[in-house]
Amino acid sequence: MNNNFPPWICIFEQRLAMLEKKQCELKDHLDKQINEKLNHQLAGQIDSLPQNITYKIQELHVNELKGTLNIGLTAPATEQMRDIIEKLKTDQAHISENISTQQSTDN
Repeated sequence: MNNNFPPWICIFEQRLAMLEKKQCELKDHLDKQINEKLNHQLAGQIDSLPQNITYKIQELHVNELKGTLNIGLTAPATEQMRDIIEKLKTDQAHISENISTQQSTDN
């Protein structure tokens, strides 16, 4: 350090160096914790991978190629559809009321 500076600046520089060192230590500690958590989660996901995958293949005869053929696609709103079906199952009184109201307005 330079002795030409007032003592409070020297103390300030020492504290700043100490804080920078602690910051690096904390960063290293946090990086280590994050890596451990990620490795633990990854190990859990690897253990949950399916052991056997069975493909069901059916023979398809095509005489004419027209239109669109979608193979192996599922609806993106599967969970939403399940929620709607459960709601419909649990709210039977409300459904029958709506149906009767709708039928009377149709006549």
